[in-house]
Amino acid sequence: METLQGMKRTNHCGVLRKTDVGQEVVLCGWVSRRRDHGGLIFVDMRDRSGFVQVVFDEAAMNEGTFHKAESLRNEFCIAVRGKIRARSEETINPNIETGEIEVVCAELRILNPSKTPPFYIQDGVDVDEMVRLKYRYLDLRRPEMQKNIILRHRVTKIMRDFFDRNGFLEIETPMLCKSTPEGARDFLVPSRVNPGEFYALPQSPQIFKQILQVAGFEKYFQIVRCFRDEDLRADRQPEFTQLDIEMSFMDQDDILTLMEEMIKELFKKSIGADVPTPFERMEWDTAMDKYGSDKPDLRFDMPLMDISEYVKGSSFKVFNSVIENGGMVKCIKVDGYADIPRRRLDDLVKFVQVYGAKGLAWIQYTEDGIKSPFKKFYEDETFAKIAEATGAKTGDLLLVVADKRLVVDTALGQLRLEMGKERGLIDPDKLRFLWVVDFPMYEWSDEEHRFKAMHHPITAPRDEDI
Repeated sequence: METLQGMKRTNHCGVLRKTDVGQEVVLCGWVSRRRDHGGLIFVDMRDRSGFVQVVFDEAAMNEGTFHKAESLRNEFCIAVRGKIRARSEETINPNIETGEIEVVCAELRILNPSKTPPFYIQDGVDVDEMVRLKYRYLDLRRPEMQKNIILRHRVTKIMRDFFDRNGFLEIETPMLCKSTPEGARDFLVPSRVNPGEFYALPQSPQIFKQILQVAGFEKYFQIVRCFRDEDLRADRQPEFTQLDIEMSFMDQDDILTLMEEMIKELFKKSIGADVPTPFERMEWDTAMDKYGSDKPDLRFDMPLMDISEYVKGSSFKVFNSVIENGGMVKCIKVDGYADIPRRRLDDLVKFVQVYGAKGLAWIQYTEDGIKSPFKKFYEDETFAKIAEATGAKTGDLLLVVADKRLVVDTALGQLRLEMGKERGLIDPDKLRFLWVVDFPMYEWSDEEHRFKAMHHPITAPRDEDI
């Protein structure tokens, strides 16, 4: 191993361009790839800014330096001093931003050698997540991971600048506090000086930010760490970061307009995307009824449809008992998926059960007729009416859930997203924002046999709730 003593980095690898040709530079980074062509060795050198090709020419350097270059392997940490030269036309690499130039090495220092990594340090690597987490410091060297973290930094800076311009103060709130009524379980921290007593980690700074409004700070924001002792899900971690804001003397339109401006600026400055404003608005009841979610993905169509009217009053007890007890029967239509394999249907039954549904039924409108587990309980006319009401045609699949409204909406809403992904209906590059408004204050809890706050109990009520 060598040191950087007497050598100082002048540039990052990924920022060099054709306009820098002729300059002498000192670069530090990692060996991403090495190619030995006998008297020539080519190394793709990487740091967080990107890649550059470094050339080791045996004829143009002393024997010791070239011999040292022969020992290089992937992930060696190195420093090089050399001159930038333009690549010949036929050797230009259009896949990297520095593809028009290369650095001809005059001096090489190996700052740290490396063992063979447990996986390739490159994008799209197919490696077990536990291995990636065990070697997190290697996983974070991959360009896609570094881009994610750099983007996160850029996003938080843009938000801070935006709120500062609009008169907000960033104020830190306590991490160790008393348990407050929130929507999940608290993480508890035992107190050393008060045995038997515990602090709670905040699920959000809700109480603190409202105290700040009472104190007269008027506009507060914080990019804050929050903690919820919940089971791990794809969209919820035990600890997460959220943008938290509070404003005094504002109405709903003021708040939504300000947030639209912030989101528009955020997307433009971070990824160069244009977000049209104002955003569409949808009432909570409509969102749940039509999409089964209070944050519906509108990038694809596939609404939930109520077919209770068509299936009630038959000898099929499952649907009848649900409807008689105030529940409903709803479905989604998946175009062109009537040939879904039976094993996949079985998987979808288990999928909806995770969201509280007792089961899943279906109607397949095939070339050979109708296939359905409840076909024997209904006349063909019923299936024809359902097809007319839902727009189903030959080749389409209806997935059906019967239960209480909230269970039906939630299970079918999640199933809708699953089908959207499976059928390739969601364009990842499409941006469509929506405000869901007029949330109810309370919801009925079957477990507790009472109404409880749907969100935080001190959320501003609507006039009809009062």
